[in-house]
Amino acid sequence: MLLTNPFLILFTLANWGPIIAAFVITALTEGKPGVSALWGRFWNRNISIKWLFITLLTIPILELITNLVIRLLDSKAYPVFASYNPVWAIIPAFITAFIFNGIFEEFGWRGYVLPRFQARWNALISSVVLGIIWAAWHLGQWIVPGSYLYGRNFWLYCIGTILESILITWIFNNTKGSILAAALFHGVVDTALFWYQADWRYYGVSLLAVIVIVTIFGPKNLVRQTREHVT
Repeated sequence: MLLTNPFLILFTLANWGPIIAAFVITALTEGKPGVSALWGRFWNRNISIKWLFITLLTIPILELITNLVIRLLDSKAYPVFASYNPVWAIIPAFITAFIFNGIFEEFGWRGYVLPRFQARWNALISSVVLGIIWAAWHLGQWIVPGSYLYGRNFWLYCIGTILESILITWIFNNTKGSILAAALFHGVVDTALFWYQADWRYYGVSLLAVIVIVTIFGPKNLVRQTREHVT
């Protein structure tokens, strides 16, 4: 089926593209030591219990806050997580998102690209630029009927992707460059937001959260320490 459907081939390449590019370019420019270092940043133990909880719970908390705001404004409920039936189905959904979206993409976006952007720009600018690239990477899914982004609001998605990029940089830098943390967060985002279209109110809450984070941690590296301590 894959060989007879060019769109499935495209989606497969899109999933594998960032991780393949990251390892190929690293191998060509830095050799085996660079590849080992890149792979090692997935398995390092730089995620404390505190940041593990932040990684896994930030998106659900933002959705809960959005739920409360909407209930106060118009007495309507807002989905905290997509409607999984049965409830335990959220576990394989998260594992799938973590592997095929989180791991496959984050070795490229946060593992390879982000550190090089941050060598040139501060963390906030790096996150915005990478967020734009990240959103553009998914452009094809707006033109393919049946894909999960087909028919959705493109501009809201772009804004949301940029905000999520800032949040991942915040987590990535505070876990000393942990690709595992970035992949886990990516998996949570896709598990929580995959089945419905988050509207402007969720993105408004996310924007306020990002403003608070940038104000507290600073735009330079989104970490309350010197840049030298950030991978």
